[in-house]
Amino acid sequence: MVIGHTKQLKYFKNLIKNDTLGHAYLFTGPEMIGKKTFALELAKSIFGEVEQNQDFKFIEPKIADEETKLYIEDIRDLRRFLSFKSYNGGWRIVLINNAHSLTNEAANAFLKILEEPPSDSTIILISSVSGLLPATILSRCEEVKFLPLNNREISDFVSQNKKLNKEDKDFLIKISGGRIGLIKNIIDSGDLAKIKASIDDLRKLLNRGIFERMEYAKKMYESEKYTETASYWLHWISAHLASSPKNKKIVENLLALNQLISQPQYNHRLALENFLLNL
Repeated sequence: MVIGHTKQLKYFKNLIKNDTLGHAYLFTGPEMIGKKTFALELAKSIFGEVEQNQDFKFIEPKIADEETKLYIEDIRDLRRFLSFKSYNGGWRIVLINNAHSLTNEAANAFLKILEEPPSDSTIILISSVSGLLPATILSRCEEVKFLPLNNREISDFVSQNKKLNKEDKDFLIKISGGRIGLIKNIIDSGDLAKIKASIDDLRKLLNRGIFERMEYAKKMYESEKYTETASYWLHWISAHLASSPKNKKIVENLLALNQLISQPQYNHRLALENFLLNL
């Protein structure tokens, strides 16, 4: 179910109603604000259901297989899909999530599809960092911008969950920064208490010495949950940027940390230690 994004909903409802849906769109905006959910609901509004629909194709990096890229093989598969006529004799929808993950080779192959788009298809690219996509691809897509939800929309959504107490609801609203997907992830994971505890740990570490910080870095690294923890730290401190002059520097350091630990070639434990030393 789509929550918020009423302007975008109205726009696409009119396109579908008037049978003027375009061939290529780029959904942009911060992570976890509902871009993918919106795209899936758009496809459902056309097909009814998408899971078994042979005129619908969803592509994204195979995270379960530890893949972070979209490869030339993915685009060749897409080309085969588009080479056939619509199974139901109507429109076809393709969603490419995290489109910025295309390798150079895959992007070049995908560009050829956009240069001669099939007449009965709509391709939707979804990206939180669209600047990583080649300009030649960007120029062939209509950009649709998505913004974080406002406080009322987020508050209304959180209030529907009767299992949460007021403190937890306030915490989720604050840490989300208008990103409804982040709230869903926290609730679905069942890790709300652990996330709150890790943020309390960060507060305490501000007043701890080097030994305690190094011990925490070791414990954090060995837990193998440090990527998620660092991400939640960033969300929380960003939400409290104005409450302390120190927070701007912490956010900058957290951004650097998150970038380092997202890439396997770096020493993640050393990155954690350096961050905590410089709190």
